[in-house]
Amino acid sequence: MSLPITVVTVAFGNSDGVRHWVDQWSALGASCLISDNGNLIDDDIRRRAKVLTFTGNTGFGSGINRAVRESDTELVLITNPDTLPVSRESLVTMMKSHSSGSLSGGATVGFSGKPVPSTGIWPTEKWVKSQIFKPAETLWREDKFDWLQGSLILVCRDDFLRIGGFSSNYPLFFEDVDLCARAVKSGMQIRCFPEMFIHGEGTGSDRVTATRLSCFHWGMYEFFRSHHPEKANCVRRMIMAKCILRMFINATVDSEKAVGYFRGFEAVFHRTPPGLPGVEHER
Repeated sequence: MSLPITVVTVAFGNSDGVRHWVDQWSALGASCLISDNGNLIDDDIRRRAKVLTFTGNTGFGSGINRAVRESDTELVLITNPDTLPVSRESLVTMMKSHSSGSLSGGATVGFSGKPVPSTGIWPTEKWVKSQIFKPAETLWREDKFDWLQGSLILVCRDDFLRIGGFSSNYPLFFEDVDLCARAVKSGMQIRCFPEMFIHGEGTGSDRVTATRLSCFHWGMYEFFRSHHPEKANCVRRMIMAKCILRMFINATVDSEKAVGYFRGFEAVFHRTPPGLPGVEHER
């Protein structure tokens, strides 16, 4: 029995993973819509899901925007290609609990069953400063949340389009934090339900570590520039200091990370978002 919902994602590579995504969501009766960012979607997938024509790697947010605009249902579930259902009941219950004027999320676990954060609190200057000499602390908190991860967001199509969808200023990372911040400013609610889903976090290729690092640091700066401009210059200096330090630390031990921090520094220094890899890479 079909459900009045479209599940959307962005595919850059890994056709096997995308095929499994289609298998799992379509088995529940949901419509599946894929924004092709890698030109690697095979005919088998195209026969069972709507695939938007490849136009280049435009980033996760831009790809999702395309998919939501092309959806045929009012309810849309935004996912990563490694976000999967646990049961039809979880999806139906979340659909019934959702209301217009809100963004809704759910609990997520990894393939091993270990909980995976699906929410976070707003980034702060203190959080940015703490990263200079040690790894970034998680923004997940057990007792509160401000935003939902882009790996699982249920939204009414008209609400999503009304607030402008994901911003094109974020190639990868922080586009979900920005979306939720703009939603709250527009009067929408951010809600998270206990219904469980799978998010196979950490399945990306090591070959794009540099891209991930550069986009993470750019997204962090862009969030403050967009939402807390009075703090942006201070945050910018802290991010550049972190990138310089990590670039030298990794110069002889991990060249991919060193390149990532260098590109992150360049992006923030020039106030220009980093580029994304082409189809020869796997996201």
